This record gives sequence, structure tokens and C-alpha cells, in this order.
Amino acid sequence: MNRNHTQGKRQREAERDRKKKDKEARLRHNRDLRARGLDPDVVDQADAPQALPEVSLDDIITSGVAPRPPRSERGPTKLFVGGLSWDTNNEGLSEAFSKFGPLVEATIITDRTTGSPRGFGFVTFEQASAAAEAIKQMDGAELDGRVLKVNPADRG
Repeated sequence: MNRNHTQGKRQREAERDRKKKDKEARLRHNRDLRARGLDPDVVDQADAPQALPEVSLDDIITSGVAPRPPRSERGPTKLFVGGLSWDTNNEGLSEAFSKFGPLVEATIITDRTTGSPRGFGFVTFEQASAAAEAIKQMDGAELDGRVLKVNPADRG
């Protein structure tokens, strides 16, 4: 019986098994520390409090997902632009949106294999107010014979 295992494969398997055992030992050690009331993330246990603080269920806020911080009026705002014509290029997209304010970039997404446009792109404005105006005026507008769908790119 011919076994086609190389020494390299055996070493990789042994290394994988060793890492798995190390991880199990580390997890077991951390569980033991937590059971004694110590925080395993603190390197020097002399600086750590002797026991983790007790938290009652009344102290836990269960209002759902943490609210997003308000979007700054400064800083770039990225917009999704859908429904683009196959004939629209980056320059045409940039030209259509630059009338609302200075752009950071305007990019049409292309297929990796064929290089042809996929029918959507992104426009990044320097100011959020310019982006809001572009959404208001360009959503539903026509560019190169196609109706555009424009909305914020980072909705969630």
C-alpha cells in the first residue's frame, strides 16, 4: 500500500492538533479564572479587582439595538446610484453629480470577469448637504435614457 503523505502534511496536522490543544487549555484556564471571579483579560491580576462586580437584571438596558450616532454634517457621504445605462462611464456619472457639490469619487461597478458595467455605481460627496440635495434631485431623474435610483449607500 503506497501512502502519499509527505512530511509537510504530517507537520501541518501535528501543528493543527497542537494549536487546538493550546486553545482548549487557554479556554479552560479562562473559565477557571472567571469561576474564581477574576477577569482573564487583565494581564496582571494584582491590578485587577478581586471579584467582578455584580450586575442585577434591572441594570441591564433591553431597549434593543444601540442607536447610531448622528451623521456628521462634515465628512464624506457615499450614495448608491442604481439603474445606470450600460453606456454611462465614470466621467459621465461624475459630471451628472458634480453640479450638487464637490465629489470625492464617482465609480461605476464593473463585472470582474467581463469588465462590463453592472448597472450601478457609487458617488461620494465631500459634504453631506450636497449629497442630500443630489438624492432629492437625482432620485427618479433620467441619465443616458435610464431612470436612476439614488439613496445613501450606508443605510445599514
